[in-house]
Amino acid sequence: MTLRHLRIFVTVAKNGSMSRAAELLHIAQPAVSCAVAEIEKYYRVTLFERIHRRLVITEAGKELLIKAEEVLASFAEFESLAIRSDDHPIVRIGSSLTLGKTFLPAFLNKVKAVSPDVRINVKIDKTAAIENEIAEGRLDLAIVEGKITSTFLFVRPFAEDRLVAVAGKDYPVEDRIELSALTGHSLLLRERGSASRDLFDSALATASLSVHPTMESVSNEALFAAAEENLGITILPEGLVPPHLAGGKLRVLTIAGASFERQSFLIVHKNKKFSPLQKEIYDLCLAEAPR
Repeated sequence: MTLRHLRIFVTVAKNGSMSRAAELLHIAQPAVSCAVAEIEKYYRVTLFERIHRRLVITEAGKELLIKAEEVLASFAEFESLAIRSDDHPIVRIGSSLTLGKTFLPAFLNKVKAVSPDVRINVKIDKTAAIENEIAEGRLDLAIVEGKITSTFLFVRPFAEDRLVAVAGKDYPVEDRIELSALTGHSLLLRERGSASRDLFDSALATASLSVHPTMESVSNEALFAAAEENLGITILPEGLVPPHLAGGKLRVLTIAGASFERQSFLIVHKNKKFSPLQKEIYDLCLAEAPR
């Protein structure tokens, strides 16, 4: 058995899906299925059961998941120490997409100012992917918005923001709109599973509403561009909006009867042992958090 087997097992267990694990690991689904089968055959253990077409981890699988994550975290710590030199220490930072654009660039400049010799490795991805990287020890710390599901992470509140509705200047909608009326318009939304989409869908579900978007995209910029062409209304983080208002093609709408405020978090693995430099950057991240 190899670390690759453990990474695949952990990713499948955390996501409850072999296809989702294959997507996150950037490998073919048959390779994921094969790796899980090899573990089960080698150790004569059943890791997952299929119940009503759902992949359910067994009790033995749950126990082994804890140990597998500990092994991966320990190896990541070993690797970090092994490749680090006193002159050029490495800090691995993760961020979800919105914070990666609104907060991270200025913060990285602060880090370089405080520690000019530090080598920074950065990964920006959806919250679920970054959470997985932290849980498996491939990142030292990360800032994300949305729901955190892993019980192996230390989660600390970081900042607050909110989603806002944005439409083209000539799109036929009043500046103030009820949430129920919003669902009757052409909506330009992030993909399911993104933090922004999950929050929006949750607000709709609370009001017993649902939508069928005209457009779904992993790209915030694509949604802004579509809104500028008056193709519909997009729902995106407020921090991303100001630069797009400068051209006069977009306007922010007020949605009555709904709250789209959300929390972001600074996350690390519970077993993470910081080096002095990593702890310094962790503290700096908290100090620079948006107020």
